[in-house]
Amino acid sequence: MSKLPRFHVVFEEEASEFILAQVTRKRRRLMDICYAIAARPLAQPDFQLPDAEGRPISHVATEGYLVSYWVDVRVKRVVIAEIEVEE
Repeated sequence: MSKLPRFHVVFEEEASEFILAQVTRKRRRLMDICYAIAARPLAQPDFQLPDAEGRPISHVATEGYLVSYWVDVRVKRVVIAEIEVEE
């Protein structure tokens, strides 16, 4: 049985700064959320909006956070663009 290639997680500066500003427990949970998104990169997000370049940015609200990301299927990566506390 063949296994599908894994998508790699890449963090834009704003997302990585948000994660690093958290306490250890929250940092670990945020990383788990991001890796879960990468495990199913083409799953239906809560909503999608285009960025300034027209690229579709997916948004998932989970566990009190809003995670914004885009998927680059050609190079098998999920780029986490932003993480915010959900309001």
